[in-house]
Formats: sequence, C-alpha cells, structure tokens
Amino acid sequence: MKSVLVFAVSLFVSLSAFATGNNDEKIGEAKSAVRVENVNALQLTGSVVDEKNNEKLAGATIVVDKKKYYSDLEGQFTITDVKPGKYTLQIELISYEPVFMEVELTKNQELQINLQQK
Repeated sequence: MKSVLVFAVSLFVSLSAFATGNNDEKIGEAKSAVRVENVNALQLTGSVVDEKNNEKLAGATIVVDKKKYYSDLEGQFTITDVKPGKYTLQIELISYEPVFMEVELTKNQELQINLQQK
C-alpha cells in the first residue's frame, strides 16, 4: 500500500513539473511577440509655446488617440510607443485657444506647437 502511495505521489509531482515547463515556453513566446510589435513604435516629441512671446508653456494638455499627455515645466512633451499613421492632436491650456492639428507619423517626429491667448 505504501509503495502505491509513493508511486502515485511521484507520478503527480513529475506531471506537475512537466506541465509547468510547457507554460514557461508559452510565456516566452508571448514576450517575443510583444518585442516584435514594439519595433514599429514611434516617438512624438515637442514643445508648447506662447505664439506672441515664445514663452514655454507648462501644463498644456496634448490629446492623441484619446490619451492625455502634458507638457512639463519647460513646455516639453514626449509621447512614446505611437504606431505609424495619421493622428489628430488636440492641444489645450487655460486662457489659450485650443489647437487641432493633423500629424502623419512615418518616423520619429518633433513639433513646436504655438498657442494663442484668448
């Protein structure tokens, strides 16, 4: 009886180890697929400035593909992992007129966005 129990436990442990090994391979395959997809990702950078006096504007909202980004204290922004394509950017800041601009991304791009006070 003891030998049957020992045999059953060892069989269970070996099957568990085998099943875990297959899952690790599948996880590794999924990670590889993600890396390949990110190769086509682009970066959109730029600055937001006052049109009249060229002052850098902090806290401007940049909306790209329904996601919000903000300019830093120097008026700079960076948007990473953007897929190639055509996008409409919406830029807003309190007391400034909103700006809408079309951008077609085929490579990394840098923009200067000029806002006009209301």
